[in-house]
Amino acid sequence: MKNWCLGIDLCDDYSQLSYYNRKTSGAEAFSANQDEQLCLVPTILCKKKGSDQWFIGQEAYHQALLGDGIIVDRLVSLAVKSGTATMEERKYTAAELLECFIGKLLELILNDKDSRIMQLVFTVQKLEPVLMDLLVKIGDRLEIPRDAIHIVSHTEAYLYYVMGRGGSAPQHTSCLFDLTESGFHYYEMRVVRGRTPQIIEGIHEELEESFSLDILEHESGMKLADSIVCACAQRMLGKKVVHSVYLTGKGFQQTDWAPESLKLLCMGRRVFAGQNLFAQGAAYIAWDHTRPETAYPYICLCEGRISSTITMEVLHRGKSCQLVVAAAGSNWYEARADAELIVDQEDQIHFQVQTIGSPEEKIWTLSLDLFPKRPPRTTRLELIFAFVEENSMMVRVIDKGFGELFPSCGQEIKQFFAL
Repeated sequence: MKNWCLGIDLCDDYSQLSYYNRKTSGAEAFSANQDEQLCLVPTILCKKKGSDQWFIGQEAYHQALLGDGIIVDRLVSLAVKSGTATMEERKYTAAELLECFIGKLLELILNDKDSRIMQLVFTVQKLEPVLMDLLVKIGDRLEIPRDAIHIVSHTEAYLYYVMGRGGSAPQHTSCLFDLTESGFHYYEMRVVRGRTPQIIEGIHEELEESFSLDILEHESGMKLADSIVCACAQRMLGKKVVHSVYLTGKGFQQTDWAPESLKLLCMGRRVFAGQNLFAQGAAYIAWDHTRPETAYPYICLCEGRISSTITMEVLHRGKSCQLVVAAAGSNWYEARADAELIVDQEDQIHFQVQTIGSPEEKIWTLSLDLFPKRPPRTTRLELIFAFVEENSMMVRVIDKGFGELFPSCGQEIKQFFAL
């Protein structure tokens, strides 16, 4: 039985597939033809005319060029907009199309009955709740267990790529430039020292100086692109002490067009250029989810991670203690918790919010005035905590009553708190 820990970088232009290789203890790009360039699978679908046969990637382009197929592209954006596409008088939802693409992509690696997915991590440019919910539902329809699917940002995948490749706690600042047809992006990994556990911080900025990759087909365009990238590198790096620079995206598939940029970046730094970085980072995360204890015992702060620890003071077995509702560094989409409490002469619930890097503690207050007044210790409440986005937590409080003496009133309170 082959047990796969997979990472998929899902983008509008290209998608990439990686897996964790236990023999080499590293993440590797997957290509059916062992051709590194084929690791970049165009995120397109082609339906063969007059049949229910579907193709993805370069094969989809091939079928379309032969005149045998109908193409639909930009599948991620279509999914975010909950759009549709009509092909041969039938309307397909974005969910159906994206499910077909992901299913075909997974078929490249799940090519026998003895293969199964242990963990699957999607990494996307922007964590849109609509897209995240859809990817989970697609996993259900592809019969992948819910707890085996995770969705992270490119920023987080980059952090895990660096940590996974290094094999130990990162010691220095590194950065990444990602140049694709859809945009030019800058990422930076910082190590916050003097904290236990160690804090790894990731930042992301979409650069305004984006340009079409078509200009790289002409000498004048190459010079213009080189000057743009060079100016961006000067602005973003400045006087920072950066030890490693990564270049990825289709724009950096070839780097001969950027001599001045490379000259600048290589001054006192190690520079690496290659594809599949985000997908490999996702594969490291997938592998880490199979371990009894994480190989990366750090607090990661980046897009998709909660920056605060939220607690509430409770009495447990006669002793006062702090009940952790959400911990800093947790994935917000997966940060769910519930608890049952018995109220003792309280008409409010208080939450303590401690943001990493801030000396001040915030207090959130939730009123229980909507519930009926009862004698002390005769009101049992169920509390359910979930994040609706990275900086917004929802708390549901449900009156459970107290046996036959004080039956539940059926009342529920729902309140949102902003970090």
